[in-house]
Amino acid sequence: MISAIIITYLPERERVLSLAACLASQVDHVLIIDNSPADSQFSLTSSLSEVVIHYIGRNVGIAQAQNIGIAKAKEWGSRDVVLFDQDSVPSPTLVQDLLDARDIATRDGLNVAAVGPVHFDLDSGSPSRFVCTKALTLKLVTPDFKSAYFTADFIIASGSLISIEALDTIGLMENELFIDCVDIEWGYRARAKGRVCVVAQAARMDHKIGDKPLILFGRQITTHSPIRHYYFFRNVVLLLKRKYMPVGWKMNVSVKSLVQAIIFTFFLSPRYTHFKYITKGFLHGILGRTGPYER
Repeated sequence: MISAIIITYLPERERVLSLAACLASQVDHVLIIDNSPADSQFSLTSSLSEVVIHYIGRNVGIAQAQNIGIAKAKEWGSRDVVLFDQDSVPSPTLVQDLLDARDIATRDGLNVAAVGPVHFDLDSGSPSRFVCTKALTLKLVTPDFKSAYFTADFIIASGSLISIEALDTIGLMENELFIDCVDIEWGYRARAKGRVCVVAQAARMDHKIGDKPLILFGRQITTHSPIRHYYFFRNVVLLLKRKYMPVGWKMNVSVKSLVQAIIFTFFLSPRYTHFKYITKGFLHGILGRTGPYER
């Protein structure tokens, strides 16, 4: 039995219903976990008996919302869960493509933590690249669509298929991170326990990554809101302190995050607001603060 878990926060209702309808034909249950405030919840009017919505009534963060969904899937007796964001647009065969790739990887002797699709950015149309570290080096791998799968250090949570057995072994998502870097932390925690993340090259999904991209010197740079930048920079600092995070990732993200902080401060409006939240993120990360943002 497979359950799809969709995490929403102030979503576009029709887009979520379209996503749920697409998934209802691929899985046994579709569970929507709504993180919206109690006075902003959307109503679900659907003829799909497979779709259930659970209102939390406040924003508890994506990690805890995913964990709530996983717990409910376990109550239903599901053996696998597939996680989704509200902006995901999966193919009609996504889940089966993920299962097929996991089966092949397992037959090849891999101890699979999670398997995910190739994401195509809705803004640029480009396929996502995946991180692979070795010793002090970090390489970004672009899918070539020639093999059934390849391995990566971690995969984007949206579209990822994870067995309940793997979650019982590796652990749930880390609530304290709230949002941002949750999938990165889980992927490296899985790797530290001898598991691997797999990218299924036949599985494809359109996905909205960040807000409107910043065009700088002819390059597109993914951006987020000031509060999301707070969580990203705070959580990066928190993860830099952890021994199971590879040195290659730490070196790369240290340089990259500093460059991004400078770019967002000088080129992304409102500049002062971004600077304030980025600075607080770095500071709170150093101080070890976790959970939701507190002024």
